[in-house]
Amino acid sequence: MPDDYAYINTRVRVMRTKLLDGRALDAALAAGSYPEFLRVLTETDFASDMREATGEGAGLPELDRALSQNLFTTTQRVLGFAEGDARREIESLLMKWDLVNLKTIARGIISGRGSEAVLDGLIAGGTIKPAALQTAAQSSDLASAAAALSLTGHPLAKAFRAAVQAYGTTSRLLDLEVALDQGYYKHTLQVARDNSLKTYLKREIDVTNALIARSSKGQAVDPSLFVPGGSLDAGGYARLSAGDTGSVPDAAAILEAPTLEDAEVAARTVLDRAARTISVADSDGVGIILDFLRRKEMEIAKLRLIGRGKYYNLPTEQIRREVQA
Repeated sequence: MPDDYAYINTRVRVMRTKLLDGRALDAALAAGSYPEFLRVLTETDFASDMREATGEGAGLPELDRALSQNLFTTTQRVLGFAEGDARREIESLLMKWDLVNLKTIARGIISGRGSEAVLDGLIAGGTIKPAALQTAAQSSDLASAAAALSLTGHPLAKAFRAAVQAYGTTSRLLDLEVALDQGYYKHTLQVARDNSLKTYLKREIDVTNALIARSSKGQAVDPSLFVPGGSLDAGGYARLSAGDTGSVPDAAAILEAPTLEDAEVAARTVLDRAARTISVADSDGVGIILDFLRRKEMEIAKLRLIGRGKYYNLPTEQIRREVQA
């Protein structure tokens, strides 16, 4: 297997043709019922994952497992095309889902949601073994979860320990999540050799800092919340937190969004555009893979939304608005 992207990108381009196009998504939206929605999916490349979801008495949990399995299979296939430095770089992209999963576990433990609810909220596309995630999610406290993850030797285990320590000091969830962000981006920037990957990561760090600045709006600037590695230094982050968005393109849409959900939509829009731009500008680098993984993630998210809308018999136009948000 290759250590460069020529072969990998050729295979991923083929996989990209298998993503659901607008017509297939319209067919899913037009389904008159939840069973009809499932039937539409069985006529696509999701068919092999849909057996449990279409069984008698099946509901949304079975659909979620089917979609998660499809995402996991897809990411593992992409990873299987590579070795060496290219594999490590692709793994670092997949670790973004590990980052999301660790935040989900931490939030669940802090709020006392229960392990079953936490496990239902995990994304199957990351690199932490499912058994380790399950053990962490079933932990009674953050320290136990951190200990369970330490046994895996995963690159983000150290970041999770630091995040737990940060939370223990301040009891503030934002400190925990930012410590995880800092650990993740430190690792990915160390792994990145591809210039396109470095460019994208710096853009993502800028967007992350904008989201953090929005979360701490109205408070005194806290330098410990700054994630280094993007286009900003600590002083630039302080100015961003004070409302000066000139140094970060598109930051105004994030900082001025009326709700957190709107801010996250604005952030996704910025990063989707960045991924598409990089995939066109550098077709021989990681851009093709980066763009594909973001498209795949969005495909799964849209199908989850449509499935829930059909299951609860929501009006089609309401579902469509949510999918297009």
